[in-house]
Formats: sequence, C-alpha cells, structure tokens
Amino acid sequence: MGAALNSRVVVLGLWVVGAAPAIVDGFDLGGLLTIVYWVGIGVGFVGLMMPGAKALTLARIVVPANAVGLLVASLMIDERVWVTHLLTLAAAFGALVVVLTPAYGERLVDAASYGDERRFLLRPPAWALVYLVVPIWILTVCGALSGLVLLAAQRWVLGVAALIVGVPVAFAGTRALHQLSRRWLVYMPTALVLHDHLALAEPTPMARRSISSIGPAAVDTQATDLTVSAFGLALEIRLDEQVKVPVVTGRGKAAEQMLEAMLVSPSRPGAVLETATKRGISVR
Repeated sequence: MGAALNSRVVVLGLWVVGAAPAIVDGFDLGGLLTIVYWVGIGVGFVGLMMPGAKALTLARIVVPANAVGLLVASLMIDERVWVTHLLTLAAAFGALVVVLTPAYGERLVDAASYGDERRFLLRPPAWALVYLVVPIWILTVCGALSGLVLLAAQRWVLGVAALIVGVPVAFAGTRALHQLSRRWLVYMPTALVLHDHLALAEPTPMARRSISSIGPAAVDTQATDLTVSAFGLALEIRLDEQVKVPVVTGRGKAAEQMLEAMLVSPSRPGAVLETATKRGISVR
C-alpha cells in the first residue's frame, strides 16, 4: 500500500505541474473550454489519488489526454512563455510515462486488494495492444470532448448532436479499456487465482499446496496457453494434480478443460516469481 501511495504522489506532483495554467493563459480557450479543462484536471486528480482498477483506467485515459492536449495547445501559445511551456510539457509527459509503466499499474490495482492478497496485472493481448487500445482511447477522448468543443464554438446543433453520440461512445470506450485493468494473477493465503475474463469464463483458484512449480516457460512447453497471445515472457504454472478450468473458446463460449500446466503472462514476471518464493511456492 505504501509503494502504491508513493507512486501516486510522484505522478500527482508531475500532474499538478503539467496541469499548470501557463499554457492555458497563453492560449485563449474561452469560458466553456476553460471549465472543461479544469474539470478534466479534477477528474485526473481524483483518479490519481484513488486505488484500484477503476482509478488506473481513469488515469490512463485522462493523463495521456492532458499531455496530448497541452502539446497541441503549445503550438499556439505566445513564444514569450516558452520556458514555462517546456517545463509544463515535460511534467505532463513525465506523468504520462509513469502511469503507463507496469509497476504503476500493478501498484494501483494491488492497493485495492484484501488482507494478505497480492494482485499482479496481466499483459494485454498483442492484438488489443496493436490494433485496439489507441483507437479506442482516441474515440473515448473525442467522444467526451467533441460536443463541448463545438458548443464552445457556438455550433449549437452540431454540439448537441456530438454530445448525444459522443457520450455513449466515451462510456463504451472507457468500459472497454477498463477490461484490460481487471486482468490479474492473484496470490491469496491458500491459493493462486487467475482472474482473466479473456482467457477464462470465471476466476479459477489453484490451491497453493497443489502447485508444484512456477517459472519461465520453455520454448517447447506443452502447457495450455492462457496468455491470450500477449507479448513478453510467459510463466508456466505446473500442478501436482489436474484442475478443472473453464477456458474461453470464443465470444461468449467456454469449455471445461482439465489442466495440469498453464501459461500466464504477468506484466512483471520477476515480481511474480519473487512473491512465489516468499510464499513457499517452488520457482524453477
């Protein structure tokens, strides 16, 4: 919990500097857009101070939007404030880099864990990371802001239409991105739980006493792949006895399979193995 708080404090400091009004002062946003800007800052502030997966999703939407927005605004500001401008942009993009790191995401979701529970984020599927995340983020931000921008420009009909269309799009986009923040490998006092709706129809616990080992997967492993094609190092969990697992086989479809070895892809595999050692699970 302390590490998560320290991470949020670091990002919050960068966020406050990155949200400084220096660039806004050099670029006339108009009344409504100024309100929208500060509402966005407030939402980001709340997201950065809260623990949990929802806060992570919020931070990873709002902080990049702030950085990109300030970059665009910086191209239109008075050159006399260029020093403050550079400091503001550096802070905004510093916050962006931090919130996108695996360590920040892991600490935020783990801050909402219960008791002796320890949560580790799973890497997103390669197909989602390459083809979906950025387009969905763009649609989410544009859906939330386009109507307000048009209203600020006194384009009343288009603004109202954009709000009617954009708000549901922003909601759907936020919900889609949030699904990636809810995929975890969870250490519990007596079990290891795979909580991944993309790979399993429901969270699946594996009793700690039944886990024979966990470690980097071999190239020629025969373990069932539950990484959903994520990039990076996969860990192989081997069991002493088979466990029934509801493996997702298609959209809305799942099949019960008896597994004694499976592959998972946490965002920080080294930390997962370190925790396994501390909890008495063999690491090979």
